[in-house]
Amino acid sequence: ANSETESDIDPLKRRLEHLHTQPCLILDGGLGTALNELGLNEDDAWEAPKRLADKHIRECVKRAHLDFLESGVDILTTNTYHMGERMIEFGATYQDFDVNQVAIENITLAKEAIDEFMVKKNDGRLRPLMAMAVSSFSTVIKGRAETANREVAEGVDYCRYEGFGVEEHLLKSYFHSRLTDVILRHAQQCQVGVLAIETLGDGAEVGVVCEVLESKGEVLRDAGISAWVTLTCSDTETVDTGASVTHCVEILARCQQVSGVGINCTEPHLIAPLIDKIKGVLRDCNAQDKLVVVYPNSGETYLCRELEEGETEHWAWKRNGVGEEGTSGVGEEWRFEEEALKWVEQGAQVVGGCCRITLTQIAHFADRLKDKNSDDS
Repeated sequence: ANSETESDIDPLKRRLEHLHTQPCLILDGGLGTALNELGLNEDDAWEAPKRLADKHIRECVKRAHLDFLESGVDILTTNTYHMGERMIEFGATYQDFDVNQVAIENITLAKEAIDEFMVKKNDGRLRPLMAMAVSSFSTVIKGRAETANREVAEGVDYCRYEGFGVEEHLLKSYFHSRLTDVILRHAQQCQVGVLAIETLGDGAEVGVVCEVLESKGEVLRDAGISAWVTLTCSDTETVDTGASVTHCVEILARCQQVSGVGINCTEPHLIAPLIDKIKGVLRDCNAQDKLVVVYPNSGETYLCRELEEGETEHWAWKRNGVGEEGTSGVGEEWRFEEEALKWVEQGAQVVGGCCRITLTQIAHFADRLKDKNSDDS
């Protein structure tokens, strides 16, 4: 199909066109972080998708969605990132499981939040898009965190192997379980506009995702659902397990079902050079019609190990080196909204936050972007 036809059916591109003066779509921030701010501990926030029967957890998830909507986001992410168990030991067999009901409940809750927000606002604002989060295979590996900027106990980070050290059919089984026809039909009924397939840190995994999306091409097309795929990067050249960013983006550039390519859960000081790299690869692949999507984490390191004396939570500022407290652009004093505006000027078309990016930071970015648009018009 030509780009004009694709634009007519692609909800991301269509929404950008409808915004006219706004150069990007604002994505929400870290949902787990928002749940922490509402009083859930780290474990409860992580397990929240499977615990909506708990009235307090359900209310917190809905409140977090509503808070992000009220902050000015254009895209709300469903709480479907973590729907399984950490069940894979290195080299063990992956046993698939049914996540349909978990996905359906969380998609429905996000729709309820958007419906409630639209009734309450009623100010002519476009209905926010819903993005269904789909996590990396690495989220079901015991003892592993998926973000590339993590710190582990010595000798235990065994999964920086291509394909996470498992057979390819296990990767395919995982992504098929997240994108069943049952889930996608419900997503269509609830007006999900895009799949946010995120925190991919492996080249083989990227290839598998594209195969699965292509196998679902007709279902996605009929449902009017597009997809973006975002990578977690160790530096400006490589994703988590060592594949080159260039190689991964080249794979994504060839996938017709992918309408956005980008970076998430990566240190913010890496985002600007990675935007340039992604744009360059898409240009070389004649795929400039794909949107550039970025939503970094705070720049803190995830302590993927037992906490030591004096450590109170698993996200912490590095004690030395890049990311040290106070370092310009990547320490505690960096201002998300200032950096985000620069990413928009670079050409990022969907911008938000991942782990430890707060509701307040997203709200400040939305306000600054609105002010900038008013000044420019």
